[in-house]
Amino acid sequence: MHLTFTPALGEQTVLKVAPVGSGRPASQSVLFKATFEDRESYLNAQADGVKVEVWSNIPVAGRSFGEWGAFEFGELRYETVPEGIPTFSVGDAVEKPEDVQESSLYVHVRAPFHEHIDGRFSFTYRLVYPSGEIRWLGEFGRNGELVIERGLPGVDLREGWNISDDGTYRTHAFPGERVLGYLTDPNAWTYWSWKSSGLPTFTRATEPSEGLAMVLSPRPYAREVNVLRPLVFVASDLTSLRISEQGKIVLHSSSPFARVSFSVLEHARELLDNVAALCDGQVAAFDDVSAIIACRVPDAELPAHLIVLPMADNLDGRSAVPLRLSALPEAMSGWDSVVLAPPDLQTAKLVAGRSSKEDQLAFIGASGAHVVIAPVQEVTADSHVLRYAFLTPHQKLVAKVERSVAQALPTPPPSPPPSSAPSRIAADTLPASSSDALAEATPLSRSHSPGQGGRATRARRPRSSALIPYNSPHLIRRYLHMILNVVFWFWSVFARAISVRLIGENNTRRISGLIGLALMKTASPAVPKVCRGDAARTDRDEPAAQCGAVDDTPLERPTAEDDQGHATTSSFKQPAPYPAQVLSDQASTHIVINALTFVSCDAEAPLLYLQSDTRIEVDEAILHGCGIPPPSTTKLDDGAQLLRFGAEYSGGELEVTLKI
Repeated sequence: MHLTFTPALGEQTVLKVAPVGSGRPASQSVLFKATFEDRESYLNAQADGVKVEVWSNIPVAGRSFGEWGAFEFGELRYETVPEGIPTFSVGDAVEKPEDVQESSLYVHVRAPFHEHIDGRFSFTYRLVYPSGEIRWLGEFGRNGELVIERGLPGVDLREGWNISDDGTYRTHAFPGERVLGYLTDPNAWTYWSWKSSGLPTFTRATEPSEGLAMVLSPRPYAREVNVLRPLVFVASDLTSLRISEQGKIVLHSSSPFARVSFSVLEHARELLDNVAALCDGQVAAFDDVSAIIACRVPDAELPAHLIVLPMADNLDGRSAVPLRLSALPEAMSGWDSVVLAPPDLQTAKLVAGRSSKEDQLAFIGASGAHVVIAPVQEVTADSHVLRYAFLTPHQKLVAKVERSVAQALPTPPPSPPPSSAPSRIAADTLPASSSDALAEATPLSRSHSPGQGGRATRARRPRSSALIPYNSPHLIRRYLHMILNVVFWFWSVFARAISVRLIGENNTRRISGLIGLALMKTASPAVPKVCRGDAARTDRDEPAAQCGAVDDTPLERPTAEDDQGHATTSSFKQPAPYPAQVLSDQASTHIVINALTFVSCDAEAPLLYLQSDTRIEVDEAILHGCGIPPPSTTKLDDGAQLLRFGAEYSGGELEVTLKI
């Protein structure tokens, strides 16, 4: 049986240990690896019950200083989540380390090495057989040695750094460019980058990254003896940090007072507060397991975004980060239920709130997670419950129920009998004043009865004012709304991208919000749907009439014959038979959801989450008072659905009418 060990015997291995502030408990990890010559040898050793052990005087808890003891090799195992706790996987939930082989075993040891800077600890390897026989694999005087030094695992810093009492590295820089250090292995990291405003961006290894602040998360990595820890970089204003593809850490500054701070994540609570301020957020959780930043898109009330940063050693390819919803910031902890979604919004999951056993959940990710979280609102209609949430930036989300009830219209009164009227020739020969008097005395036809369908007729203006222009306030409002629509289209397509470069994204968002507010204020009120029954009845009697319209056409007086056979004009049509009752329409229930949506930095289309115990259909979608095509629908495993509107309709007042 042939074994290869890392670190090797007979050699010195340097362990870099991050400085720790006084009074802070901390420990650093070291990883031992044993590799069999082939898979068959590995299986035979397991079948024979042979144990592979590290024998060392590493100062772990439970042993006195200098005491030797054994650490048994084993397989790396995935982190487990307790049964009954819902999980939410984001991105690459599991990333297999590149060098994990099926014939390798590991020992992961954590010890307070920061208390032993410049110390040295020895180790050797041995095989323990079921019979109790021990076979030592090292030679006398050829033990391996661990040398403890102050530093940051995985990073080589240039000179000029000062270490403060809290364990944070700090440095100053003059205007220009300065190389701060190098990553010893750029492939070992992933980057979370924050710029002056907005949400962070996630960059994988070997891709350049730039920002005012960065969190470096180690990938699942099992080759380094010195286990990597998450790191935090924060720069002052008028500066920029950049990590190149080769791992070079560069500072660009235009200020003579530029400052950079650098620390291990588990000791960087104050630095993380500065990071959260860049995205108008706050640190929602900070413990030995993870750090969670809660933030929002600028100018939007909801949804919130959670940046989950694991602190535990990520050696097995998966990080399981527990979280209690009640532990979130006050504005979020009161939510009864929430919807979780990844940043690409391709799926979503409903999680019960603080009053449920599902108050605790776990995020699963390889190097942390970015989660969109939105509160779930409920509306009840016809004993059915609809749960809904907008997963894209918005404000003022409300919903209301509209019902149209089938009603029996009263039997209309009998029409008056036909009456004689002056002939057309006689009426035409009358003077103008007499003709007007005759027109006023002539009864209206049944089609213009004020009692039918709730329609109101408008009195005609005198002939003397027929040529005076009449500008309706509603018409002016529609003209303004049309002009604002054109301005908003020009702004979204051409001017917005230029504005971001010239005046910044925050000011650009404010301009978009003002235009959206103006569109909302000038939008015409929705036409009530209760007039559909009237429209159906009007179609039977008067095909040319429209629901709620006012008929200004001259009265037509059909001809008839009087008792002498002369042609006359009558003010009334012959009465048609009417049924005893007429139904206005079938009963129906609609739920109207209204929100003011925003154009986000990624120009993502509005996305609405719906879950109900009955079938829901989109009856109508209106943006700025104008109808838009129906959204695309994505069915989820739990029966919910995601309604995704077109990208060209990404900003403004959106009204969605749902039919139950």
